[in-house]
Amino acid sequence: MQTTLQGTDLSVAILMEDLASAKEIASALRQNNIFAQLFQNLDEFWVALNIQAPDMVIIDVTKMSLGSVQFKQHPKVIDQSLCYVFYSKESTKMLLQSTYGLKPFGYIHNDASLNFQIMTLVERRREALKYQAEKKELELRINRIQSRSQRLISDRSSAEEFKANFELMRNFCSELEKNSMNQDFARTLLAKLEFWDGIHSYGLYELNQSGQKLISPEFSNKKHHPFPALWLGQTNTHGIENFAQEMALQVASDLFDTQPVMLKLFSGYNQPELLLFVSFKEERMMNFPWDVFESMLSSSLRRMKLYQQAPQYSNQFVPMWEALDQMDKMQSTHAEGETRILCLSLIPILDVVKRKPHNKFYWTSFFNDFFIQLSGRMNKTSKISLLGPWHVLFFVPKDELEAEFQMLQSFVRQFGYWKFFDDNGQILSEDVMPQLKLIPSSSSHYLRQFEKEFFDLESENESKRLMTMTKTETRRLSI
Repeated sequence: MQTTLQGTDLSVAILMEDLASAKEIASALRQNNIFAQLFQNLDEFWVALNIQAPDMVIIDVTKMSLGSVQFKQHPKVIDQSLCYVFYSKESTKMLLQSTYGLKPFGYIHNDASLNFQIMTLVERRREALKYQAEKKELELRINRIQSRSQRLISDRSSAEEFKANFELMRNFCSELEKNSMNQDFARTLLAKLEFWDGIHSYGLYELNQSGQKLISPEFSNKKHHPFPALWLGQTNTHGIENFAQEMALQVASDLFDTQPVMLKLFSGYNQPELLLFVSFKEERMMNFPWDVFESMLSSSLRRMKLYQQAPQYSNQFVPMWEALDQMDKMQSTHAEGETRILCLSLIPILDVVKRKPHNKFYWTSFFNDFFIQLSGRMNKTSKISLLGPWHVLFFVPKDELEAEFQMLQSFVRQFGYWKFFDDNGQILSEDVMPQLKLIPSSSSHYLRQFEKEFFDLESENESKRLMTMTKTETRRLSI
């Protein structure tokens, strides 16, 4: 049995099976404007104590144990965080010996002075809690005074602090621009934030290709906080509109442990292109010039956009028919000894596009981003050729083969293919990773491999289709 009533200024629990005695104690407590919570079983009381401990517990000495469960073994008794009082009466006072070795707040005995005993304990407990609260307030006040003193000391050197922060931001943006020449700006930005000790967590929103949804990059670093995609209900054609910014801030505020700072990164539109959210736990970061950092990041983003829009090594691109002809010339003149051919197959992406016709794929955006970033990373002595939307051929000098192969593998793994699908959430479970391999210098061999790749893919899709049909038929028959 359990009866629950709310106290006004002191929470008290009673562990007692004798309801008559419990009523006497509860009556004395009510005279002090306290309503107690009654437990009759030690195991029930044990669980409740783990959830929330009252300010004081009155325990009948007859309830010290229940089977293998013993009151003195409770963690709050062991760590002395529980305030408890033992109750006995004439017929049970011999059980007081079971309390030896414990450190109770007091003892009460059922006699004519029971009300006075309880009133005395209540006053003592109120005083003890008052002193604890005062002590805690003094500790907090001391901490506030110390923090204020530290801030005053910090204010004296604000010029030096800003200079140090400005140098940090300048180096950050300089390295960011340098690394962004070889890969996506947003990915580079998040990678650099990972190593900033003052930042506890971060996340980023950008528009998808249609401008109708905010998406968050797929990034598996420890501090990165992925955000859910947000459908906006209307197309944002000139950056992230104000209402979308408010939606993004609300989501970030709900997901971060501490209120994040929102940085708006502009690249040319009146509205930001990227929304960066950072949170921190160190107090010093509150004084960081985030507005200056926001402006510097926007400048870096604009410079990278201008750089990517400029022609990059256009002389490296070889027309498709010329590439096939060059492969045969290399074979007939044995020139392949100085050059190696790498083939990057985009067929896995095209297969997903074909199988999901309702999930729009943005071909132009993919082409521009993929090859602009790729051309910025390629060795200037390498040549590149596009064989339709299916394959990309790289003519690489033999001495540069290993380095170029590793660069291409890294680039292929890091590139965000999912960004170019209208509903990117459907693509996360799909295998869209292009395949890179070394092929011989022969157009006929390449064409045979090309046909085989399509045949293998069609066979695999047909097998999956038959398997799905078989499973569906099996379920239908079982029903």
